[in-house]
Amino acid sequence: LLRIGTSIAVGTGSATLFWFDRWAGDLPFAARFPDLFSIAVEPRISVESALIDLGRLAFRRPFGPPEVAAWHELLDSVALHEPDLSQHHDDRMSWHLEPSGRFSTKSLYRAIAPSPESGVLDSIWSIRVPLKIRIFMWQWIRG
Repeated sequence: LLRIGTSIAVGTGSATLFWFDRWAGDLPFAARFPDLFSIAVEPRISVESALIDLGRLAFRRPFGPPEVAAWHELLDSVALHEPDLSQHHDDRMSWHLEPSGRFSTKSLYRAIAPSPESGVLDSIWSIRVPLKIRIFMWQWIRG
């Protein structure tokens, strides 16, 4: 769930997952290339292991035409974002749902449970009815 808002600047690549983490582009490779990911032998391979030897990205069966196209697109994406694994600093994670880059539960909640327009909810709290009625209306609007 936390991977929704994270992006990673790869250092050594040992703590970054090749398929699951957002290290090259706006989406993780598992979401961008679901056909390749579904036949990957080792889905939890690190970026370091995958990029040191692309042969470690093993698949359960040979590629068909759609997978060949996806494979070439994956290789192009890796080439565009290929980190320098010779650097000796750790991978750095940042939270892209906040301008500061720091995690907040509020931003995660907004990402996974978007609420209706705030103007509607604000008007409920200003109506002069008993509190339990306002709470009921708030719950009803939110479903």
